[in-house]
Amino acid sequence: MSELPCRAELTCGELIKRISDNMAKHANENFARFDVTLSQIKMLMILDYAEDGTLPLKTVEKFFCVAQSTAAGTALRLEKKGLVAAVADPSDKRLKKIRITEAGRRICVNARINMEEGERRLTAALTPPEAEQFRALLLKVYEGLTAEAQK
Repeated sequence: MSELPCRAELTCGELIKRISDNMAKHANENFARFDVTLSQIKMLMILDYAEDGTLPLKTVEKFFCVAQSTAAGTALRLEKKGLVAAVADPSDKRLKKIRITEAGRRICVNARINMEEGERRLTAALTPPEAEQFRALLLKVYEGLTAEAQK
């Protein structure tokens, strides 16, 4: 039986997955007290950043690169919790929009605090210049993968 690889031998992909899993686990634990998941928080946050707190569901789908059914399901669960509301578009009744409620905005305030703490955890072992370089390198990798996928 061969030995398991030591941490120094883990691939970049495996390390990124393990970091992501760790961050998601902590985020979901923090957001559980608000009875929302990380995916739901992400949807609330993008709505909170929108000019009037309202976005077409299609925009949300594209932003998160998810299927219509996934975005619609997340929105429906948030609506049942009173955190978003479905809004009709007066110019096109077929266009589905969602708007964040005041209750949703209050959760976003707490979510930002939790996300900032998560960022601090992620970069705690790095110096400020290393943290900047780490982010720049991650962005470069992400943009490279995104450009490759669009070919």
